[in-house]
Amino acid sequence: MTQPAPLMSLSRRDAWKRGLFVALRVTLSVSALFAAYFLIPTRSAGGKSDVPWLILDMLVFGAVVGIQVPAIIRARHPILRAVEAMAVVVPLYLFIFARIYLANSLHDQSAFNQPLDTTSALYFTVTVFATVGFGDIVAGTDSMRLLVTLQMLLNLVVFGLVFRLLISAARRGVARRGVEADLGDREPPDSFGPGTGSM
Repeated sequence: MTQPAPLMSLSRRDAWKRGLFVALRVTLSVSALFAAYFLIPTRSAGGKSDVPWLILDMLVFGAVVGIQVPAIIRARHPILRAVEAMAVVVPLYLFIFARIYLANSLHDQSAFNQPLDTTSALYFTVTVFATVGFGDIVAGTDSMRLLVTLQMLLNLVVFGLVFRLLISAARRGVARRGVEADLGDREPPDSFGPGTGSM
């Protein structure tokens, strides 16, 4: 069985083609996430706790990450697959928190120092994720401060655990491909039995 060539052994043209294909898939995936974020109507918190929604969203996020790990390990080019996974996982994480902040702002005008719309909610989420904190938008209630604090703590998990998990999966995938290539290069045992030569 012919093994796929590792990325490093591809010609420059083939490497560019694979890279462009991954870039196209990432662009389409992130565009779909952007469209969903901006076009799906926002659920107003309606006085109910956001904890169940946050737990559900985090479970969905965990499931997406969990699906990515075996996909990276089995991929023909695990490093490219890991890059693609990271490029989709981060926007998904940001959109989850942006929607929760937006829903809370629509329900309670005092949740932040100014009302949030879809753009400003995403902007605030990204500034918290990037630890920039310009201070132009700040949480105005204790519940929002706790939610922002939770996002800060989960940011550490995303940076420390999720990225490491995806990188580790890419390394395992590369090692697996190397073992498969080694096995594929070995000659099958002589069908004529020991001591007989083959022409």
